[in-house]
Amino acid sequence: MHHVSRLSDDIVVTKSQYDDFSIPCPWRNFEIIVDNQALYVNPGWMAELSTFFQETCYGGRENEPVVIEDVKYSEMLEFLRCITYCPQRKSITVQNVSLVMKLASKFDMRPVMARCEQYVARTAPTLDRHRLFQVTCALSHCDPNSSTMSLLVDRLAGMKEDELNEMQFHQMPGDVVAEVYSHKIKRKSDQRKKFCCLM
Repeated sequence: MHHVSRLSDDIVVTKSQYDDFSIPCPWRNFEIIVDNQALYVNPGWMAELSTFFQETCYGGRENEPVVIEDVKYSEMLEFLRCITYCPQRKSITVQNVSLVMKLASKFDMRPVMARCEQYVARTAPTLDRHRLFQVTCALSHCDPNSSTMSLLVDRLAGMKEDELNEMQFHQMPGDVVAEVYSHKIKRKSDQRKKFCCLM
């Protein structure tokens, strides 16, 4: 549904309401069950993005709905709005990027993961401490060896010791925590060398 408002004779602004995927239609007819609620998606589009959905939508059980476990209905709805045009695709933002990465990884959606990593790489310098930690945790579970992960680790290593101590590192894999502190020690060492050279 589109709502059109006119600001002047020359400018027309169109607001688009995102779909809730609750009603099937001829092109969006594959049923996904999340929290006992149905969502209807375009099987061709989902299969284009995901090996999970290639198997699910075209692996011989096309007429059976798929039940998604360990995901909340509200999370799946937000995810679908960010990966499909309904009628337009919702932007990846600092508020939803961790969720989108988590589900893109779960469903093996490499194009969506790449889009998330591009967004994270662009916004990493501006993320506050809480968001930086949240995004690093999400990416560490999805793609720990990516160049974007290195960027996040470097940013965390640049934080003050007391800020780092306040973070809940138990939520992050141990090798990532070790890498953050390794980067931090290397930075201190490089600063000492630089200082000695100046002296």
